[in-house]
Amino acid sequence: MGSAQLSDAILRFAEEPDAEQPEPWLPARRFITPAYTLVLSPSPTHSILSRVRTTAEGLDGVIAEVRGILRAHGFVACGWYVGPSCRPAGIAQLLAARGFVPAESAPFEPHFTVMTLTQPPPVPPPGPGVEARLVRSCEEYVLAWRVGLAASGVPEPEIAAWVEAASKGWDHESGIARMTHIAFADGEVAGFGVSSPGPSAILLGGGAVLPAFRGRGVYRALVASRWRAAVDLGKPALTVHAGAMSRPILERCGFTPLCELDVLLDPALG
Repeated sequence: MGSAQLSDAILRFAEEPDAEQPEPWLPARRFITPAYTLVLSPSPTHSILSRVRTTAEGLDGVIAEVRGILRAHGFVACGWYVGPSCRPAGIAQLLAARGFVPAESAPFEPHFTVMTLTQPPPVPPPGPGVEARLVRSCEEYVLAWRVGLAASGVPEPEIAAWVEAASKGWDHESGIARMTHIAFADGEVAGFGVSSPGPSAILLGGGAVLPAFRGRGVYRALVASRWRAAVDLGKPALTVHAGAMSRPILERCGFTPLCELDVLLDPALG
């Protein structure tokens, strides 16, 4: 299914999902204003600013307001995710002129491709000994996050903050924690895949496989597992912001590119 056939709801959610997901649990926070959506993660080194709607004249005011919120909560990094729906036009260049720089440190990347899948993944089954499924307990959920963050290259002190927060979210009313998928290879935890609901699709919030288990179809198994879960929820559409490593795999899994995102960091927070 091409982008011209996708509903406006899926296209909107695919590019700018943060405003349309359930409210996160503390210590994560979300701020939704007419000018932007700001999400603070459990780690002070990771926050996301998206859905920017301002003018060239109003951009400095938005930057100052966002910096104020971040500093008040002790955050030292924020990735501005800017795509074709952001305003003003040319916002990436305007931010660069103000000293913003491409995001290079994990889990950020300087560029993402917005992609969607609306048909079952046309991929072969994973190799022998590989399984992916929904987590079945809080212990599995926390373990999946620890392994997945390590596989993503996140430093250990930051992993500790994410894992502590994860354990608090298992019983959250949103149910997002229970939508996490865990992968095994030969009985060992090999990776994880995050997913969260939108009005008309499921967002793949991230996925990673430990280096020792790559090349065996573990990532494909995580995609297939999340597709099955989306179908069970009556939302047979997956969306994702694909990075440099995941995009080729996702293309082989049948995902279609929709648009591009630039991610820039605000050096004033460092």
